[in-house]
Order: sequence, then structure tokens, then C-alpha cells
Amino acid sequence: MMDDKKIIDLFFSRSEQALAETETKYGRLCSNIAYGILGNNEDTEECVSSSYVKLWNAIPPKRPESLCGYLCMIVRNTALTAFDKLKRRSYEEQYDELAEIIPDNATVESRFDSSQLGEWINEFLAKESRKSREVFVSRYYFNMSVSETARGLSMTESAVKTRLSRTRAALKDFLNERGVEV
Repeated sequence: MMDDKKIIDLFFSRSEQALAETETKYGRLCSNIAYGILGNNEDTEECVSSSYVKLWNAIPPKRPESLCGYLCMIVRNTALTAFDKLKRRSYEEQYDELAEIIPDNATVESRFDSSQLGEWINEFLAKESRKSREVFVSRYYFNMSVSETARGLSMTESAVKTRLSRTRAALKDFLNERGVEV
């Protein structure tokens, strides 16, 4: 296995062997770092590949004292950025799912105190089955994906989606009865 100084020299000579040597020496470490943040093989592979491109573009002009440390920093930052994008997308998906049921804040505040809306949602959930509450809270409170919810509750993804759809429809009817118009 090639030492870091020689690998960095390969980067400076713009040899593609630099990437191959980096992958051989640090590939498993990079994957472990990215997977620890992202928790998904596909996203991990994409993150590590992007990190190698960033490393290629950074050396030269940079000549890091520790190739391992420098690469780990790049992988970590790339994974954190990807994680933020994935979570943001997840929050947007959840908002879209609930937007059909719960009015926006401006409408809520003009008609009644928004804390009242929270109380009504809690009242609704108290009347639902335990499993429906667990699915709803997992998805919309703990921000778990459908597949994570299914795994955590020993259900199929299809069953989770069906239960969420039915619970949202029932919540919409429940809120409509209390004068909440969407």
C-alpha cells in the first residue's frame, strides 16, 4: 500500500492512479464515515464519490499534512450537506402530506389560536387506535420515513402508507367538524 506522501505526489502530477490508491487505502474508512451520517448505502456511495472529486479538485493547490485527516473532513462535510438536503426534502414531503388537512398559520391565527389546533390534533389521536397513533407520530413528529416507520413497527410499507392516508382523511374530517376549513 502506497504511503500518503506518494499519493499526494500522484495528485500533483494529475495521475488518476492517485484516486485508485486513495480508494484502496481509505475507501472503507470513507464509507464508514458517510454511512454513519447517512445510514444508506446508495447515498453513502454517492457521498464518497463526490468526496473523491472534491479531493481531486483541492489537491493541488493544497498539500495536506495528513491525507487521511483531510479526506475524512471532506467526506464528513459532504455527508452532512447531503444529510441536510435529505432531511429538508423529507420535511417538505411531510408538509405536503399534511397541507391538505391543516391550514397555514395565517389562516389559523385569523380564526383561532393555533394552540387550539394542537389540542384538537391530540384529542383526535387519543381516539385513534394505538397503531394508528404510533404510525402518525413516527411519521409527522419523529420525521421517520415510511420505510423506517414500517421497520420500527413491524409493518409493511404499504400498510404504513394506507394507515397514514386513512388517518389523514379522518383527521381532516375531525378538524372540519370543529370549523377548521382548509
